[in-house]
Amino acid sequence: MFSEVLEYYSKPGAITNLDKYKTFTDWLTNNPTAIYQVVQGLIVHDSWVGDYGESYNENHEYSQKTAYMEDLLDKILEIDGSNLAIPRHPRDRVIACCREFATLMCAFLRAKKIPARSRCGFALYFGWNGIYEDHWICEYWNGDQWLRCDPQLDPLQQSSVINWALKGNDIKNKMNRIQQFNPYDLKCDEFITAGEAWKLCREGNENPEHFGISSPIRPEWGIDSLFGLWFIRGQLLRDFAALNKVETVPYLVRICKGLDWKPWHLVYAKDSELTDEELSLLDKIADLTTDVDTNFYKIREAYLTNKDLTVPDEIISR
Repeated sequence: MFSEVLEYYSKPGAITNLDKYKTFTDWLTNNPTAIYQVVQGLIVHDSWVGDYGESYNENHEYSQKTAYMEDLLDKILEIDGSNLAIPRHPRDRVIACCREFATLMCAFLRAKKIPARSRCGFALYFGWNGIYEDHWICEYWNGDQWLRCDPQLDPLQQSSVINWALKGNDIKNKMNRIQQFNPYDLKCDEFITAGEAWKLCREGNENPEHFGISSPIRPEWGIDSLFGLWFIRGQLLRDFAALNKVETVPYLVRICKGLDWKPWHLVYAKDSELTDEELSLLDKIADLTTDVDTNFYKIREAYLTNKDLTVPDEIISR
């Protein structure tokens, strides 16, 4: 059975398909560390542009509602037509977010027949004052085990994470651990999946108000907070979809594009609107996502047979 799991994740889905760039991916190394660095040379995170000493250039954002990885590479080459293996100056990179870092790496790895999957959850190393920050990472099979890596974290961002730890701002004050932090091999207490976060909060072991996005809220968004169980729920559904090779954009990306999550009921509904049956379903998929390999067939069956879990076409439209 496990060989079928690896085979499934070694092939792209619609969003990670790179057939248009087959010449490049055939040439590309199959070394995950090198691929990690290639991805870093193509994207700059929208929240970090100023940290590289650059001004935000809206013309460097991708225009689609959902960034399919071929479209993302199209935009990268529109900005700078150099070979994709050549790292761009930060001012010449496409502006995107953690999901694009993770999913582009996932796409490159799958193009090299290396099993990989994007994971949606929360990074403890970005948290301030006990906050678990919304984040995406890439998980890949190294021949012996699944490794979690964060291709967003280049040396500048890694040094920032370490500096925050030295100032005592890391979650649970794990200063010594964070100084040994390795973004090429994340530990289970450095990034937690959305399913793990859901279970922690539903079982009363964590405060759901500690999970979300540390971002200023704009009046036009019509929300009071970017923290809470409702946010974890959306992350859980996005992670579950990603395990089925449907990598949606993060919550705030869609909102910032003037769109909403109404087409996907379980993401859009308020906590008070959920039925006991819906909560039970969410508890079930949270359990499934904490052991993907063992529960692989159950994950696939649940996604394919339950319309509440299947991503609506409107949510992943270009």
